[in-house]
Amino acid sequence: MNHQTNPSKTLSRRIQPNPAAFFETVYQAFQNAEQAVGSSIDRYYSIDGHTIRLRFAGPALVDDLTPALEHHATPPTSAPALTICIWDSMSTQTEWPSFPWWEYFMHVNSNGEKVSNLYTPRGDIRGYNDGRIYTHIGADLFSILDIKQNIAVYWCQDAAQLPLYEKGAPVRTILHWWLRDKGLQLLHAGAIGTPDGAVLLAGKGGSGKSTTALTGLQSDLLYLSDDYSLVKLGSPPHVYSLYNTAKVRPDNLKRVPHLHHALTNANRLETEKALFFIGQHYPDKIVSDLPIRAILLPKVTGLPDTTIEPAGAKEALSSLALSSLHQLAGSGKALIHTINQLVNQVPIYHLKLGTELDQIPMVISDVIARESAP
Repeated sequence: MNHQTNPSKTLSRRIQPNPAAFFETVYQAFQNAEQAVGSSIDRYYSIDGHTIRLRFAGPALVDDLTPALEHHATPPTSAPALTICIWDSMSTQTEWPSFPWWEYFMHVNSNGEKVSNLYTPRGDIRGYNDGRIYTHIGADLFSILDIKQNIAVYWCQDAAQLPLYEKGAPVRTILHWWLRDKGLQLLHAGAIGTPDGAVLLAGKGGSGKSTTALTGLQSDLLYLSDDYSLVKLGSPPHVYSLYNTAKVRPDNLKRVPHLHHALTNANRLETEKALFFIGQHYPDKIVSDLPIRAILLPKVTGLPDTTIEPAGAKEALSSLALSSLHQLAGSGKALIHTINQLVNQVPIYHLKLGTELDQIPMVISDVIARESAP
Protein backbone atom coordinates (compact mmCIF):
# COMPACT_ATOMS: atom_id res chain seq x y z
CA MET A 1 0.00 0.00 0.00
CA ASN A 2 1.29 3.42 -0.92
CA HIS A 3 1.07 5.74 2.10
CA GLN A 4 1.28 9.39 1.14
CA THR A 5 1.98 12.09 3.70
CA ASN A 6 -0.22 15.15 3.83
CA PRO A 7 2.33 18.00 3.61
CA SER A 8 0.03 20.44 5.40
CA LYS A 9 -0.27 18.11 8.41
CA THR A 10 3.47 17.50 8.41
CA LEU A 11 4.17 21.24 8.47
CA SER A 12 1.58 21.76 11.17
CA ARG A 13 3.41 19.26 13.40
CA ARG A 14 6.86 20.60 12.58
CA ILE A 15 6.26 24.34 12.82
CA GLN A 16 5.44 25.70 16.26
CA PRO A 17 3.80 29.08 16.81
CA ASN A 18 6.24 31.84 17.69
CA PRO A 19 4.11 34.72 19.00
CA ALA A 20 7.06 36.90 20.08
CA ALA A 21 8.67 36.71 16.63
CA PHE A 22 5.36 37.56 14.97
CA PHE A 23 4.92 40.56 17.26
CA GLU A 24 8.30 41.91 16.14
CA THR A 25 7.25 41.46 12.51
CA VAL A 26 4.05 43.41 13.11
CA TYR A 27 5.85 46.12 15.08
CA GLN A 28 8.32 46.54 12.23
CA ALA A 29 5.40 46.87 9.80
CA PHE A 30 4.04 49.71 11.92
CA GLN A 31 7.44 51.40 11.93
CA ASN A 32 7.51 51.10 8.14
CA ALA A 33 4.10 52.80 7.99
CA GLU A 34 5.29 55.51 10.36
CA GLN A 35 8.34 56.11 8.19
CA ALA A 36 6.17 56.22 5.07
CA VAL A 37 4.13 59.14 6.45
CA GLY A 38 7.13 60.92 7.97
CA SER A 39 6.39 60.88 11.70
CA SER A 40 3.92 59.86 14.37
CA ILE A 41 1.07 61.79 15.97
CA ASP A 42 0.94 61.13 19.71
CA ARG A 43 -1.89 61.39 22.23
CA TYR A 44 -1.56 60.64 25.95
CA TYR A 45 -4.20 59.41 28.38
CA SER A 46 -4.15 58.45 32.06
CA ILE A 47 -6.33 55.70 33.51
CA ASP A 48 -6.00 55.00 37.24
CA GLY A 49 -2.54 56.57 37.17
CA HIS A 50 -1.33 54.56 34.16
CA THR A 51 -0.22 56.78 31.27
CA ILE A 52 -1.08 55.34 27.86
CA ARG A 53 0.37 56.69 24.63
CA LEU A 54 -1.50 56.34 21.35
CA ARG A 55 1.12 56.55 18.59
CA PHE A 56 -0.52 57.12 15.21
CA ALA A 57 1.25 56.60 11.88
CA GLY A 58 -0.36 59.57 10.18
CA PRO A 59 -3.61 61.42 10.86
CA ALA A 60 -6.15 59.04 9.29
CA LEU A 61 -7.35 57.41 12.52
CA VAL A 62 -6.73 60.20 15.03
CA ASP A 63 -10.15 61.86 14.85
CA ASP A 64 -11.97 58.52 14.98
CA LEU A 65 -10.13 56.91 17.89
CA THR A 66 -9.45 59.78 20.29
CA PRO A 67 -12.80 61.46 21.21
CA ALA A 68 -13.98 58.52 23.33
CA LEU A 69 -10.85 58.79 25.48
CA GLU A 70 -10.49 62.57 25.71
CA HIS A 71 -11.70 62.74 29.32
CA HIS A 72 -8.49 60.86 30.23
CA ALA A 73 -6.19 63.29 28.36
CA THR A 74 -2.91 64.00 30.16
CA PRO A 75 0.34 65.83 29.30
CA PRO A 76 2.98 63.94 27.27
CA THR A 77 5.57 61.88 29.10
CA SER A 78 8.82 60.31 27.96
CA ALA A 79 8.00 57.07 29.78
CA PRO A 80 4.39 55.96 29.17
CA ALA A 81 3.30 52.75 30.84
CA LEU A 82 1.84 51.45 27.56
CA THR A 83 2.33 52.50 23.94
CA ILE A 84 -0.31 51.52 21.37
CA CYS A 85 0.94 51.87 17.78
CA ILE A 86 -1.94 52.59 15.39
CA TRP A 87 -2.02 52.50 11.59
CA ASP A 88 -4.03 51.62 8.53
CA SER A 89 -2.75 50.28 5.25
CA MET A 90 -4.81 52.49 2.94
CA SER A 91 -3.67 55.92 4.10
CA THR A 92 -0.04 54.90 4.65
CA GLN A 93 0.15 52.82 1.46
CA THR A 94 1.89 50.03 3.36
CA GLU A 95 1.17 46.33 3.53
CA TRP A 96 0.15 44.24 6.48
CA PRO A 97 2.58 41.31 7.03
CA SER A 98 1.31 37.88 6.07
CA PHE A 99 -0.02 35.68 8.83
CA PRO A 100 2.49 32.91 9.69
CA TRP A 101 -0.17 30.43 10.72
CA TRP A 102 -2.77 30.42 7.95
CA GLU A 103 -1.69 27.40 5.91
CA TYR A 104 -1.16 25.21 8.95
CA PHE A 105 -4.58 25.48 10.56
CA MET A 106 -6.74 24.47 7.62
CA HIS A 107 -8.95 21.44 7.33
CA VAL A 108 -11.66 20.20 4.99
CA ASN A 109 -15.16 20.07 6.44
CA SER A 110 -17.92 17.58 5.65
CA ASN A 111 -18.96 19.65 2.62
CA GLY A 112 -15.48 19.48 1.15
CA GLU A 113 -14.82 23.13 1.96
CA LYS A 114 -11.40 24.27 3.13
CA VAL A 115 -11.88 26.10 6.43
CA SER A 116 -9.74 27.28 9.33
CA ASN A 117 -9.99 26.18 12.96
CA LEU A 118 -7.48 28.83 13.98
CA TYR A 119 -9.88 31.46 15.32
CA THR A 120 -12.18 31.16 18.29
CA PRO A 121 -15.68 32.67 17.95
CA ARG A 122 -14.41 35.83 19.74
CA GLY A 123 -11.47 36.23 17.36
CA ASP A 124 -8.72 34.87 19.63
CA ILE A 125 -5.95 33.21 17.61
CA ARG A 126 -5.00 29.73 18.75
CA GLY A 127 -1.32 29.38 19.60
CA TYR A 128 -0.75 33.15 19.60
CA ASN A 129 -1.98 34.01 23.10
CA ASP A 130 0.69 32.72 25.46
CA GLY A 131 0.52 35.00 28.50
CA ARG A 132 3.04 37.44 27.09
CA ILE A 133 1.74 37.97 23.56
CA TYR A 134 -1.99 38.45 22.99
CA THR A 135 -3.53 38.54 19.52
CA HIS A 136 -7.02 39.13 18.17
CA ILE A 137 -8.44 39.42 14.68
CA GLY A 138 -11.64 41.06 13.49
CA ALA A 139 -13.11 42.19 10.18
CA ASP A 140 -10.13 43.98 8.60
CA LEU A 141 -8.89 44.73 12.13
CA PHE A 142 -6.00 43.28 14.10
CA SER A 143 -4.70 43.80 17.64
CA ILE A 144 -1.54 42.44 19.23
CA LEU A 145 0.08 43.19 22.61
CA ASP A 146 3.48 42.33 24.06
CA ILE A 147 2.79 42.69 27.76
CA LYS A 148 6.49 42.34 28.62
CA GLN A 149 7.51 45.30 26.44
CA ASN A 150 4.26 47.21 27.11
CA ILE A 151 3.87 47.82 23.39
CA ALA A 152 0.80 47.03 21.30
CA VAL A 153 -0.09 47.39 17.63
CA TYR A 154 -3.56 48.13 16.30
CA TRP A 155 -4.15 47.88 12.55
CA CYS A 156 -7.08 48.30 10.20
CA GLN A 157 -7.19 47.97 6.45
CA ASP A 158 -8.83 51.32 5.72
CA ALA A 159 -9.50 54.12 8.21
CA ALA A 160 -12.47 55.25 6.09
CA GLN A 161 -14.18 51.89 6.73
CA LEU A 162 -13.65 51.82 10.50
CA PRO A 163 -16.73 50.27 12.18
CA LEU A 164 -18.86 52.37 14.54
CA TYR A 165 -18.06 50.15 17.51
CA GLU A 166 -14.37 50.96 17.14
CA LYS A 167 -15.10 54.69 17.32
CA GLY A 168 -17.25 54.21 20.40
CA ALA A 169 -14.81 51.87 22.15
CA PRO A 170 -11.38 52.38 20.55
CA VAL A 171 -8.54 49.87 21.05
CA ARG A 172 -10.85 48.09 23.49
CA THR A 173 -9.28 44.66 23.17
CA ILE A 174 -5.75 45.94 23.83
CA LEU A 175 -6.87 48.00 26.82
CA HIS A 176 -8.80 45.00 28.15
CA TRP A 177 -5.70 42.79 28.03
CA TRP A 178 -3.29 45.34 29.46
CA LEU A 179 -5.46 46.87 32.20
CA ARG A 180 -6.47 43.41 33.40
CA ASP A 181 -2.80 42.85 34.23
CA LYS A 182 -2.97 46.03 36.36
CA GLY A 183 -5.95 44.82 38.37
CA LEU A 184 -8.61 46.60 36.30
CA GLN A 185 -11.12 44.19 34.80
CA LEU A 186 -13.24 45.38 31.89
CA LEU A 187 -16.90 44.39 32.18
CA HIS A 188 -19.85 44.80 29.86
CA ALA A 189 -21.78 47.05 32.23
CA GLY A 190 -22.82 50.66 32.59
CA ALA A 191 -22.08 52.82 35.62
CA ILE A 192 -23.60 56.02 37.02
CA GLY A 193 -23.54 57.54 40.48
CA THR A 194 -23.29 60.40 42.93
CA PRO A 195 -20.26 61.69 44.84
CA ASP A 196 -21.07 58.98 47.42
CA GLY A 197 -20.71 56.09 45.00
CA ALA A 198 -21.90 54.34 41.87
CA VAL A 199 -24.17 51.55 40.73
CA LEU A 200 -23.22 49.08 38.03
CA LEU A 201 -25.90 48.49 35.40
CA ALA A 202 -25.75 44.89 34.22
CA GLY A 203 -27.78 43.28 31.49
CA LYS A 204 -27.87 42.19 27.88
CA GLY A 205 -28.60 44.56 25.01
CA GLY A 206 -32.12 45.94 25.20
CA SER A 207 -32.37 45.62 28.97
CA GLY A 208 -32.36 49.38 29.48
CA LYS A 209 -28.74 50.02 30.52
CA SER A 210 -28.14 52.88 28.10
CA THR A 211 -31.50 54.56 28.70
CA THR A 212 -30.93 54.37 32.44
CA ALA A 213 -27.42 55.81 32.24
CA LEU A 214 -28.39 58.60 29.84
CA THR A 215 -31.54 59.61 31.68
CA GLY A 216 -29.24 60.48 34.55
CA LEU A 217 -27.66 63.28 32.52
CA GLN A 218 -30.71 65.43 33.27
CA SER A 219 -30.36 64.87 37.01
CA ASP A 220 -27.65 65.19 39.65
CA LEU A 221 -26.22 61.79 38.73
CA LEU A 222 -22.67 61.47 37.42
CA TYR A 223 -21.73 59.44 34.35
CA LEU A 224 -19.05 56.79 33.95
CA SER A 225 -20.35 54.50 31.19
CA ASP A 226 -23.37 53.07 29.46
CA ASP A 227 -21.66 49.96 28.11
CA TYR A 228 -18.10 49.13 29.24
CA SER A 229 -16.74 49.76 32.72
CA LEU A 230 -13.48 48.95 34.49
CA VAL A 231 -13.73 47.35 37.93
CA LYS A 232 -11.02 47.09 40.57
CA LEU A 233 -11.63 44.82 43.55
CA GLY A 234 -11.09 46.22 47.02
CA SER A 235 -12.92 47.38 50.11
CA PRO A 236 -14.95 48.88 48.64
CA PRO A 237 -14.57 47.87 44.99
CA HIS A 238 -14.30 50.75 42.52
CA VAL A 239 -15.63 51.33 39.03
CA TYR A 240 -13.64 53.40 36.52
CA SER A 241 -14.82 55.15 33.40
CA LEU A 242 -13.10 53.95 30.23
CA TYR A 243 -14.98 55.65 27.38
CA ASN A 244 -17.12 58.79 27.50
CA THR A 245 -19.39 57.48 24.75
CA ALA A 246 -22.94 56.20 24.62
CA LYS A 247 -24.77 54.13 22.02
CA VAL A 248 -28.54 53.96 21.60
CA ARG A 249 -30.70 51.90 19.27
CA PRO A 250 -32.42 54.25 16.79
CA ASP A 251 -35.87 53.13 17.96
CA ASN A 252 -34.98 54.27 21.48
CA LEU A 253 -33.88 57.80 20.57
CA LYS A 254 -37.28 59.08 21.63
CA ARG A 255 -36.30 58.19 25.21
CA VAL A 256 -33.30 60.55 25.17
CA PRO A 257 -34.49 63.73 23.39
CA HIS A 258 -31.98 65.79 25.41
CA LEU A 259 -29.19 64.09 23.41
CA HIS A 260 -30.45 64.67 19.88
CA HIS A 261 -28.16 67.70 19.46
CA ALA A 262 -25.16 65.49 20.29
CA LEU A 263 -25.84 62.76 17.71
CA THR A 264 -22.72 62.07 15.62
CA ASN A 265 -24.06 59.75 12.92
CA ALA A 266 -27.58 60.90 12.07
CA ASN A 267 -27.18 59.94 8.39
CA ARG A 268 -26.24 56.32 9.14
CA LEU A 269 -28.92 55.20 11.58
CA GLU A 270 -30.35 52.66 9.15
CA THR A 271 -27.28 50.49 9.73
CA GLU A 272 -25.74 51.81 12.97
CA LYS A 273 -26.67 52.61 16.54
CA ALA A 274 -26.78 56.28 17.47
CA LEU A 275 -23.38 57.34 18.84
CA PHE A 276 -22.80 60.17 21.32
CA PHE A 277 -19.64 61.56 22.92
CA ILE A 278 -20.89 62.51 26.36
CA GLY A 279 -17.64 64.21 27.32
CA GLN A 280 -18.05 66.80 24.56
CA HIS A 281 -21.51 67.91 25.67
CA TYR A 282 -21.68 67.07 29.38
CA PRO A 283 -18.06 67.39 30.56
CA ASP A 284 -19.08 68.22 34.13
CA LYS A 285 -21.02 64.96 34.35
CA ILE A 286 -18.02 62.72 33.62
CA VAL A 287 -16.23 61.26 36.63
CA SER A 288 -13.15 59.03 36.53
CA ASP A 289 -14.03 56.56 39.30
CA LEU A 290 -16.35 55.91 42.22
CA PRO A 291 -16.81 53.21 44.87
CA ILE A 292 -19.40 50.63 43.86
CA ARG A 293 -22.41 50.67 46.18
CA ALA A 294 -24.73 48.25 44.35
CA ILE A 295 -25.38 46.29 41.17
CA LEU A 296 -28.66 46.97 39.39
CA LEU A 297 -30.25 44.63 36.86
CA PRO A 298 -32.49 46.84 34.67
CA LYS A 299 -35.62 45.54 33.02
CA VAL A 300 -38.20 47.49 31.02
CA THR A 301 -41.67 46.86 32.47
CA GLY A 302 -44.00 49.17 30.53
CA LEU A 303 -45.53 50.30 33.84
CA PRO A 304 -45.43 53.97 34.87
CA ASP A 305 -43.31 53.72 38.02
CA THR A 306 -39.69 52.67 38.50
CA THR A 307 -39.14 50.35 41.45
CA ILE A 308 -36.46 48.08 42.87
CA GLU A 309 -36.52 44.70 44.54
CA PRO A 310 -33.69 42.52 45.88
CA ALA A 311 -31.95 40.17 43.46
CA GLY A 312 -29.52 37.30 43.99
CA ALA A 313 -25.79 37.00 43.43
CA LYS A 314 -26.33 34.23 40.88
CA GLU A 315 -28.54 36.48 38.77
CA ALA A 316 -25.92 39.22 38.74
CA LEU A 317 -23.11 36.74 38.06
CA SER A 318 -25.00 35.32 35.10
CA SER A 319 -25.91 38.74 33.72
CA LEU A 320 -22.38 40.15 33.95
CA ALA A 321 -20.50 37.01 32.95
CA LEU A 322 -22.48 35.99 29.88
CA SER A 323 -22.30 39.33 28.10
CA SER A 324 -18.71 40.06 29.15
CA LEU A 325 -17.39 36.65 28.13
CA HIS A 326 -19.13 36.96 24.78
CA GLN A 327 -17.76 40.42 23.98
CA LEU A 328 -14.25 40.48 25.46
CA ALA A 329 -11.46 38.59 23.71
CA GLY A 330 -9.29 36.43 25.92
CA SER A 331 -11.74 36.51 28.82
CA GLY A 332 -11.76 33.65 31.26
CA LYS A 333 -10.77 32.92 34.84
CA ALA A 334 -9.74 36.47 35.77
CA LEU A 335 -13.06 37.88 34.61
CA ILE A 336 -15.11 35.24 36.41
CA HIS A 337 -13.05 35.73 39.59
CA THR A 338 -13.68 39.49 39.54
CA ILE A 339 -17.41 39.11 38.95
CA ASN A 340 -17.75 36.38 41.59
CA GLN A 341 -15.99 38.51 44.20
CA LEU A 342 -18.01 41.56 43.25
CA VAL A 343 -21.48 40.00 43.39
CA ASN A 344 -20.73 38.60 46.83
CA GLN A 345 -19.52 41.96 48.14
CA VAL A 346 -22.19 44.51 47.15
CA PRO A 347 -26.01 44.42 47.25
CA ILE A 348 -27.91 43.54 44.09
CA TYR A 349 -31.32 44.76 42.97
CA HIS A 350 -33.69 44.37 40.07
CA LEU A 351 -34.32 47.83 38.63
CA LYS A 352 -37.81 47.72 37.16
CA LEU A 353 -37.85 50.60 34.72
CA GLY A 354 -41.06 52.57 34.35
CA THR A 355 -42.22 54.83 31.58
CA GLU A 356 -41.97 57.95 33.78
CA LEU A 357 -38.28 58.40 33.00
CA ASP A 358 -37.67 61.19 35.51
CA GLN A 359 -38.24 58.65 38.30
CA ILE A 360 -35.22 56.56 37.30
CA PRO A 361 -32.47 58.91 38.59
CA MET A 362 -34.37 59.48 41.84
CA VAL A 363 -34.66 55.75 42.53
CA ILE A 364 -30.96 55.22 41.78
CA SER A 365 -29.92 58.15 43.99
CA ASP A 366 -31.97 56.67 46.83
CA VAL A 367 -30.23 53.30 46.43
CA ILE A 368 -26.78 54.91 46.53
CA ALA A 369 -27.65 57.04 49.57
CA ARG A 370 -28.99 54.04 51.45
CA GLU A 371 -26.07 51.76 50.61
CA SER A 372 -23.49 54.49 51.35
CA ALA A 373 -24.80 55.13 54.85
CA PRO A 374 -22.53 53.97 57.71
